[in-house]
Amino acid sequence: MDEYGSHNSEGPEPVQPVASGTGLIRGFLSTAKAVLLSPRRFFPAMPVEGGLLGPYVFFLFCTVFAFLLSLGLTVAASKTISPWILLMMLAALTMPFVSAAILNLLFTKLLRKSGSYEATFRVVCYASAVNLFAWIPAVFVILLFQFYEIYLSALGLSIVHRTSLGQALMVVVGTLLTLSLVVTFVARVLFPL
Repeated sequence: MDEYGSHNSEGPEPVQPVASGTGLIRGFLSTAKAVLLSPRRFFPAMPVEGGLLGPYVFFLFCTVFAFLLSLGLTVAASKTISPWILLMMLAALTMPFVSAAILNLLFTKLLRKSGSYEATFRVVCYASAVNLFAWIPAVFVILLFQFYEIYLSALGLSIVHRTSLGQALMVVVGTLLTLSLVVTFVARVLFPL
């Protein structure tokens, strides 16, 4: 058992897609609250297996919620919708898969730590809970929640890959900077000024 306790791979899934809409919403809100307010309890108890659907549904709720609010604010302010915004939303829907693959590769191959792609994917998806507030149009608020998402990701990854928080933080920040450079380069090539 490490400093956070053992993984609860046999516990209930934090978000269960169920037929009843109220059960899904209740599970979503409970999970978001746990991730945002009690991450040191949430991530050690998070199952590291059980499928990608539950965590991805959670990610979709958070991301689509933030996107729709941001889009509404943009349309209200400028009366137009940029194709760039729609392209970014489509790209965002694939990011947990790409981010988890890169992060898992770095932890397992480069740092030789234990952990699985699925566990890494789950951390990436659940850390997206910050998107519920990151849409607020104030630079300070956006930056605050982006830093909190980095912390949540590093905390969760340090647990599932059994490494220090500092080492996980370096991997997350390095991956984020690299992905940002790649996306900026691709955007400049596809959409020159």
